[in-house]
Amino acid sequence: MDIDARTLRTFREVTLTGSFTQAARRLGYSQSSVTAQMRALERQVGEPVFERLPNGVRLTHSGIVLRDYARQILTLVGEMETALRRPAANPPRLTVGIVPALAYGQQLARVTHIGRRLLSGVQLALRIMGTAEVHDAFKAGAIDGALVLTVVDADDPADLLGEQQYADRSDDLTEVRLQEVEFVPVTGVGRHPGGHGRQVVIADPDCPSQRWLPEFLRLRCDSPPEIHELGSMAGVRAATQSGLGCAMLPTALAADHEEAGGLRPLPGVPRMRWNASLILGRHDTRPAVDRQNLTETLRQATALGRAARPTVPAAEVLGGAGLGGEVLGGAGLGGEVLGGAGLGGEVLGGAGLGGEVLGGGATALDPDTSIAS
Repeated sequence: MDIDARTLRTFREVTLTGSFTQAARRLGYSQSSVTAQMRALERQVGEPVFERLPNGVRLTHSGIVLRDYARQILTLVGEMETALRRPAANPPRLTVGIVPALAYGQQLARVTHIGRRLLSGVQLALRIMGTAEVHDAFKAGAIDGALVLTVVDADDPADLLGEQQYADRSDDLTEVRLQEVEFVPVTGVGRHPGGHGRQVVIADPDCPSQRWLPEFLRLRCDSPPEIHELGSMAGVRAATQSGLGCAMLPTALAADHEEAGGLRPLPGVPRMRWNASLILGRHDTRPAVDRQNLTETLRQATALGRAARPTVPAAEVLGGAGLGGEVLGGAGLGGEVLGGAGLGGEVLGGAGLGGEVLGGGATALDPDTSIAS
């Protein structure tokens, strides 16, 4: 069997996109060229590697075996090309922007450690930047990729191939969805109950995870809360612990026993989830941008950053008073039931919590129904 690296790269793009047409567009080939390559590949393998579907393709058993080996082969080919292209003393630089909501200490360390293993021969440089800065940073050539939070779209079709989902955006960038990351609303343990929701501490005003809580509280209280923008999750956590206000923190950060003492769940506000997504230049073909291994680095790092759902009361996890009442797992926003009343329409003064205002589809989890607004 004699399969060249070009054919394997085309095969990999088809497995990632689930479509000959989308793979051709991403690679800059014609669809007929991709189809011809895949037919030749199947002849060499001796049996089909794709099952043709009305809206794309799905891997057969042989295709799954080939995909796993192709991934290893292309990683080695990439390492060989990198080693031959530049002296070992001057490795290519891969600069990745990370939004503040995902740039706390443990998360940055995970990206660095996993990147050293998967991005062999590449110098990985991390840059913390606001969500609104990402597009301009790509235009200026200042970054090769960006780790951001995007909304969870409940209407997305299941990924047929079990790989990450690719989505082309309107700004000439491509989004690769990696993991769903859970956020928990918290406040300081010494904060007076009557002050809940009057002040909100955020890290990035353009990030959906940071926009959501002020809007939720505005709709619930019929007036906007006072907002304090601190620029980092470490600053947000410290300010919340000191009693400055409430905040949405990644669950892994809020549940850190060593650093998150003095926090407790914010009554009456659900946990939420957003997508951790890798943003890439759609037509960027620079050799230094190892898309496959960069994607895998960030996927593993964000997966490790997902805190396990606690089996003990929230008071023990967050170092403060626990959630009273009965928790309703998976209650949604905008029509789902929360404590016997929907969160759209009348309860929130005629405004629902879905649509563009709150990012268009974040997932709500485990609201605290013990304290009414």
